[in-house]
This record gives sequence, C-alpha cells and structure tokens, in this order.
Amino acid sequence: MKIDAENLKAAVASYWRYERQCPLIAFEGTCKVTGELADVLAVTKSGQLIETEIKLSINDFRQDRQKSKHRHFSRGVHNLATAYFYFAVPKEIANRVGLLCGNLYPYAGVLGSYGALDGRDIYVYRAAKLLSSRKLTLLELGRIARDQSATLCRLAQKVAENNQRSESPEVR
Repeated sequence: MKIDAENLKAAVASYWRYERQCPLIAFEGTCKVTGELADVLAVTKSGQLIETEIKLSINDFRQDRQKSKHRHFSRGVHNLATAYFYFAVPKEIANRVGLLCGNLYPYAGVLGSYGALDGRDIYVYRAAKLLSSRKLTLLELGRIARDQSATLCRLAQKVAENNQRSESPEVR
C-alpha cells in the first residue's frame, strides 16, 4: 500500500491521542513564533506541545530546512511553545531520515509508519530532544482548540459537498 500524507497524518494523530494519551490533537496548527503551519500538534497531559511534520520523501524532508522555525529550534530560543519536534515519514525511509536528522535537525525525532489509521504501526526511529520545558498557557490552548474547530468545520463542509455531488444525478 502506498502511503499518502492524509493517511500518515491520521496515523500520527491516532498515535499521539491513543498510544501516548495526549488529550488534545490538532491538524494544521499555527506556530506562535513563526506563523508557519504544523501538520499535527499534540498537547501532553502536562501541557507541553509536540509538533509533527509529515514528509513523504527524502527531498521533502530536506526542503523543510527552509522554514524559519528550524532556525529558532537550532538556536535554542527559549520562549518557544514547542517542547518536542518530530518528523513522521513512511517506514521505508525512516532509517535514512533518522540518520540525516543528526546533521540537519539534531533536535528532531523521527516516527516511521505504514499509514495504518489506528496509529499502532508508528515506530520511534529517533527520539526528539527537549526544545523547551515551557507549558502552554490557557490562551495558547484556546487558540489551538479554536484553530482545530475551524479545520473540522472545513472538513465537514467538504464531506457534505462530496455527499451532495454523489447523490445528484449526473449532468450530461
């Protein structure tokens, strides 16, 4: 089975929620410092933020260096909301990505998966290093929840539109 970004994103979200017991998971959340989107955000029971980027290829993984958040992570900016940063990749490239992380992103962890939606096939190939011990504020938690509710509303609208199209007679 060829893994796509949506399956990998769902597997990662399931892993953080059910395997690691993070009470809040959000898709496409915005980083407070840089304004860049993160594919999956997870908030731990202790209020720390775990950010996960989905990458499907080695080239895609390498190109992530251009994002400004990696400059902040590398410099050890201490006011960051992100406590841990991970890349989630297809299992076929996880070992190679784990080796490349040492040079490109020494703080980053690597998760590998075949994309099973239950999150049970996620394997930690490299543990992330602590970037910040800061816990999220109530305002930051509220922003993550608000952004996630907007994402869910957009998804629900897409599902409704797709259902409407499939129910309407074909126009010829």
